[in-house]
Order: sequence, then C-alpha cells, then structure tokens
Amino acid sequence: MCKEIKAAGINGFHFYTLNLEKSTRLILEGLEFVAHHEKVRSLPWNPSLSKKREKENVRPIFWKNRIKSYVTRTEAWDEFPNGRWGDSRSPAYGEMDGYGTSLKVTAKEAIQLWGHPETPKDVAILFARYCYGEIKSIPWSDESSLYPETAEIRDELEKLNRRGYLTINSQPAVNGVRSDDKVHGWGPKNGYVYQKAYLEFFISPENLTELVSRIEDVSQITYYAVNRRGDLRTNSQNDGPNAVTWGVFVGKEIVQPTVVEVVSFMAWKDEAFELWSEWAKVYEPSSTSAKVLSTIRDEWFLINIVHNDFQNPDGLFRVLDSVKTVDSQASVTNGRS
Repeated sequence: MCKEIKAAGINGFHFYTLNLEKSTRLILEGLEFVAHHEKVRSLPWNPSLSKKREKENVRPIFWKNRIKSYVTRTEAWDEFPNGRWGDSRSPAYGEMDGYGTSLKVTAKEAIQLWGHPETPKDVAILFARYCYGEIKSIPWSDESSLYPETAEIRDELEKLNRRGYLTINSQPAVNGVRSDDKVHGWGPKNGYVYQKAYLEFFISPENLTELVSRIEDVSQITYYAVNRRGDLRTNSQNDGPNAVTWGVFVGKEIVQPTVVEVVSFMAWKDEAFELWSEWAKVYEPSSTSAKVLSTIRDEWFLINIVHNDFQNPDGLFRVLDSVKTVDSQASVTNGRS
C-alpha cells in the first residue's frame, strides 16, 4: 500500500510504532527510505513481534509453514517456552478458528491452482509440482515457495510425492554449519548449528504398513503416525520433546529452538486434516474431486519421521527409497464425502 501511495507522488508517511519499530523499519527498507542491512536470523523461525513473546525461543516444528496459525493458537499462554520446551503434557492449544483453517485463496483461485484431482495419484502430482515451484501454494503452507534449505532436497521430496508420500514439512540434516551461513545459519556469530533430518507427510494405510515394517528396524529413526480419529502409532520410547534443531554459541548454553513433541503433534493433526475438508469444499459435494480429498482425510495417516543421526545426511531418504509403495488408486472409488 505504501508503495502505491509513494507511486502517486506522496513521499511523507506517519507510522504509529507502538514500540514495535522492527516492522516499521522493514517497511521503510522496502520503500528504500533507509538503507537495507543484512542480519543473521536470531532463530531458525521468525520470532513474533509481540512484546509478551520476546523471550520465546522454542517451538514445535509442525507449524513451520503455518506460523500465523501457531501464534493464534498459543496467544492465550501466560508464558512461552524459553530455553526448553518443558513438560510434554503442559501445552494447551487454543481452538482452531475459521481463519486459521481456511484456504488462503478463493474457490475460483483454488481450482485455477489445483484443478480437479480425481485420484490420489493426481493429488500426489500436485504436491510434486509444488516442490518445483510449478504451483505457488498448497493448503498446508503459507509460503509461496520452498524455504532455501528445503530447496536443497527438492529432488528427493519430488520423488517421494510421486510415490504417494504427500509431504507438507521437511528439513535436511545439518552437521555443524557456521551460524552465519546464508542458508542454514541463525543465532550469534562464531557459532555452529545442527539439524536432524525431518519429514512430515500424509500416507495411505497400505503404505504406512509397508513403511513402518521397514523403519521399525532402523534404530536411528523415530516416528509418530496418526489418523483423523486420533489413532496413534509410534516407536518412541517416551513422550518428551526431541530437539531437531540446535545451536552451539560462544559463552552460551546449547540452544534448542525446534522440537518434535507428541502433544503438540496431536494438536497439529486436527488442523492438518481439517485442511483437506476446506479443500474439498471448493468442489461440489458429489464430485469425484470432493470424494477423493475426503477419502484421504478420513482414511490416510499423517506421519512425522526424525532421523536422529545428523551426521548421516542421506540416511532418511535411503531408508524411504528402500520401501515398497502400494498404489492407492482403488481406495477412492467408494470415497466418502
């Protein structure tokens, strides 16, 4: 809006910062009224500008691509995690509001973006095309493109999607990259950052059986899988948080800003499955497209997988490549609306 005003010849602006000068500076930089300055991210995710969240430095990874929803569902918290996630039974997430689970596009735009998928394979191809920027968005991401670090594994993600693993969140393994690295870096200078390989995707019951039978034999892999009804499967030995991102910095304790944690995952799964419902509403209830999306919502599982050996960057993908996948095409013929 400010650019449009400036283009009309008005060069004076008045901002009420309400002590949140960062957002105002970003606007001024965008208008080229002040010099742009590069800075390393303080955390691997964008911190909220809210005063009461200024010390927050730990979040679950599940809302990585839907940050606004996470902020909304946790805004009633009196305190925000700082230094550690805390008791795994303590998080109390607010109810999903209509905006949080709605598509960020109109029905007309949705059809232009995603067409009329009639089989799970059609849906899988849409997800694969998103990996390469051929589609600008999917319901599970507020971003119009992949994060730079995710782009490093786009080939692997594209292959997984075409095999029927509908990926909605991921990060590659990182082993001691400098904190000023342009892709993976965050935190104070002269530090080092680490990541465990992480994947989250929707999977058919048939393919889940094949996948679990394989990864149960891999001691370095932990997973949680849940369907819309809340039936949970896992090989994790405890419910505590599993840090999947951490940093080591001069004169500081180890910082663990991103975790996988079961209670948060169960809160996230409600939102993740509801987005299938929102997508299905774009089409006539009796249409094949609405039925296939509703079938995936009702019958498939959402799974998150962590490969805990961060020194093995290809380990997770090698395991997944070795799993036989089953064609789920037949499961849609009697799909429910």
